[in-house]
Amino acid sequence: TNIARDMNSVSNCLETKGEDTKRIVSLLPSITEIVASLGVANQIVGITHECDYPPEAIKGAKVVTTSDITPYNMTQSEIHEAVCGSLLSGQSLYGINREIICSVRPDIVFTQSLCDVCAVSYPVVLETCAKLIAGPPIVVDDNDDACQISNGELCPDVISMEPNNLEDVIKTFHVAAKALGGLKIQNRADKVTRDIRSGIEKIRRTVEEKPKPTVAFLEWHEPLFTGGHWIPDMLEIAGAKYTMCKSGERSAPMKDEDFILIDPDYILIGPCGFSLDRALEDTLAIYKKKAWWKELRAVKEGRVFALDGNSYYA
Repeated sequence: TNIARDMNSVSNCLETKGEDTKRIVSLLPSITEIVASLGVANQIVGITHECDYPPEAIKGAKVVTTSDITPYNMTQSEIHEAVCGSLLSGQSLYGINREIICSVRPDIVFTQSLCDVCAVSYPVVLETCAKLIAGPPIVVDDNDDACQISNGELCPDVISMEPNNLEDVIKTFHVAAKALGGLKIQNRADKVTRDIRSGIEKIRRTVEEKPKPTVAFLEWHEPLFTGGHWIPDMLEIAGAKYTMCKSGERSAPMKDEDFILIDPDYILIGPCGFSLDRALEDTLAIYKKKAWWKELRAVKEGRVFALDGNSYYA
C-alpha cells in the first residue's frame, strides 16, 4: 500500500534527529489533528488557513498557506469551475508564504499528495522548501513520499501522507509517529489506533444483525460527485450498502440520470471541506435547482441528511 511505502520512505530517507523536540508545520487540517492526537500539539508552529481544530494545536501557530479562492463566498458550481481551470492550467489553488514558513523554522513539514484540490500540491511544497533553504530544485522519485531537503541552515523533513482507504488513514498515525521519533510518541500512536479500531468493532457489532439500506453519499452536488477513498469503508462499517464506488477509489463525477437510477433509501450529503451549516444550506438548495430531486424515495420519505464534511469525512 501507499502507507507501507510511506513507512519505508520515512525509515530509509530521513536523517535521524533523535528525540529532540521538532518544530512542525502541517499543510492539511486532518494532519494537524493527527499530529495533535500524538501529544505534540505544542510543537505545531505552522498550519493552513483551513486548520481549525484542535484549539491547542492552532493556538500560537502561524498560517503559512494562501488560497486563490474564497469558497465561503462561492457556489459549489463556481468552486468547481475554479478548480477545473486551475488544474487544466497546471496551477495549484493554494500557495505557501515563504517568509512565514521561514520564520517558523520547521524541522518537519507534513503534507499530502493525494489531492491537489484539498491542499497545497506536493510539488509546490517541495519547490518552496527547496527555495526556503536556498537549495537547487529537487527531483523526487515518484515512488518516494518522504524526503529530506538538506542545504544550508534549515533542513526540514517533508513527509507526504497518502491514505486511500480507512485502513490507510489509521496507519497515518504511525507514519507521523515514525517521522517524529521517540518511543513515547510511537506508544501514543499505538493507543490512539487501538481506540479507533475498538470503536469500529463496536459499531460493527451494533449493526451486524440489522437490515442494510442502500445509501448514496455525495461529497459535491454541483456537479454530483461520489464519496470516495475511505467513505465506502465508513458506510460499510455503519451497516450500509454503498455501490457508488469501491473502497480506495477516488471521488468521481456522476450524471444526474445515474443517480436517479440508484434511488437510494438514504442520501447523505457531506460537501468536502464544508461545515454542517454550509452543507445544510447547499442541501436545501438542491430542492430548488434539481426538479427530479423531489421524486427520489429518500427525499419523499425524509431520509436526506446534511453532514459536517469538514470535520468527519474529508
